[in-house]
This record gives sequence, C-alpha cells and structure tokens, in this order.
Amino acid sequence: MSAAKVRPEFLKALEDFDAHVGDALKPRLREMIRLRCSHINGCSYCIRLHSEQLATLGGRPELIGALARPVKLMREDLISEGDAAALRFAEVLTDYPRGLEIEARDVAGEFFTQKQLGAIVETVAVINAWNRVTRGME
Repeated sequence: MSAAKVRPEFLKALEDFDAHVGDALKPRLREMIRLRCSHINGCSYCIRLHSEQLATLGGRPELIGALARPVKLMREDLISEGDAAALRFAEVLTDYPRGLEIEARDVAGEFFTQKQLGAIVETVAVINAWNRVTRGME
C-alpha cells in the first residue's frame, strides 16, 4: 500500500494555525466540536486524541461517547442548548447538504456572539483540515 507524505513545513504551519483558532470559545466546547467533526470525517487518530483531551477538560464518558452521534440524537442532559447549537452548526459545516448553514448559524447566534460564531467556523475548518491530512497519510 502506498502512503502519502506531507511536507513537515505544512504540518508545522497547520499546527501553528491550529494553536490560535477558536480562542473565543471555552476549551471544552472547542474540543467537543473537534471530536464531533472527527467522528463525521471518520478520523480515528483525531477521535482518540480529542476524546482524551475532552476527558482532561472534565468531559464525562457519556458525553464523549455521545459525540459519535448527531447532536439531534443526544440526551438533553449531556449538553446545554448553546453547546447543542454550536455542535449542530459544526455538523452542518462539516458534512450536510448545502443550504442548512444559515439556519444552523442563526440558531447558534442565539447563544454566541459574532466573534464566537467565527471561532466555531475557524475550529471546524481547522479540524476538517487535520482530519483530511491524517486520513490521507494513514
């Protein structure tokens, strides 16, 4: 089997970029978004990494496991309405039919500032890039 080799400079640039996105969000929510998107993208390495990071931030095993499913199927006692709206927006940006973005963004906008919504978009964009790079090199 052949393997893709990504330049170290690219990986370093992505790491540096990743270190500065999503700062307007609470770290726990940022990790929840990263984990949910990684599940959608099927990136086993990132699923493991962000599950561990979420656990270190106090994420309960029930929550970590629930992030493998669409947010609409999650038990209401696991996350707040705001977190659910942020995760739904992240899901739509990651892998849903076009046209749902505005509705999901508007619902999330009921809980988050414009800066925080931008941080959600940034976080989703970077984790999706990581998922694709990681899966491409596996």
